Amino acid sequence: MAKWDDPIGQIKAGAEQSAETPGTEVAVRMISWIPVIGESIKKALEAMRGREKDERINFLINAIVEQLEAQEGNIDDILRRLDQPEFTRLVLVTIERIFFGASERKVRRFAAVVTNAATTERTEQEYEDASSFIRALDELSEADIKVLKHLYCHQSHIVSERHNMGYNDFFHNKSMENMLMDARNLGLQMDEFYSRCGRLTGYGLALELNNRSAAMGNPDDFCFRMTLLGKRLIEMLRVAGERVEVTKRQPQ
Repeated sequence: MAKWDDPIGQIKAGAEQSAETPGTEVAVRMISWIPVIGESIKKALEAMRGREKDERINFLINAIVEQLEAQEGNIDDILRRLDQPEFTRLVLVTIERIFFGASERKVRRFAAVVTNAATTERTEQEYEDASSFIRALDELSEADIKVLKHLYCHQSHIVSERHNMGYNDFFHNKSMENMLMDARNLGLQMDEFYSRCGRLTGYGLALELNNRSAAMGNPDDFCFRMTLLGKRLIEMLRVAGERVEVTKRQPQ
């Protein structure tokens, strides 16, 4: 085999030589990493197709059953919804995300969304929103969810179904100022807090409000508000028993 067709062989050949040049030194380090990286990838593949995946599916089933037992919905209505193609698609999205390696905490949140769809009549759009919630819960970090809960604690009384939410409502009685002040209690730098608000915006769970300088008097302040979709998601998690931390300041 020509030497250019065997790059790993070239690295090994370089490793056998004395480390006289930076390039040879790098080659030696690469050789030591190859089995380590290979083993890590092997473990990830085994987790995707092995017993661990099956355990997460069972965890999902048990979580849904547990949450259904806590509901007061009509069993016949629930069984009818379970047969709907939209519900089947939602479950498929959920299983897909479990195959991607979702943690138990995320699987329990998936169960909250699936249970909500089973116990409440849903339109086609609402089923699509539920699928979006599953994807968001899988892709957002724990810190992202913490920031969404923070917005919920400060703004859930403003964000209401079938109710106009004016720009000024989020600044009334120093509401926005208090929300940003309390964000400093989350254990995040404000730059990270704003970044995570921006991530939530990308999923339709939050919105940035314009003209922040005029409203707050400080060009370093970025103003965000929770959306209806964000509120619906957090309330699904609350119904399933997840705690929403409150770090609210009293109006001054």
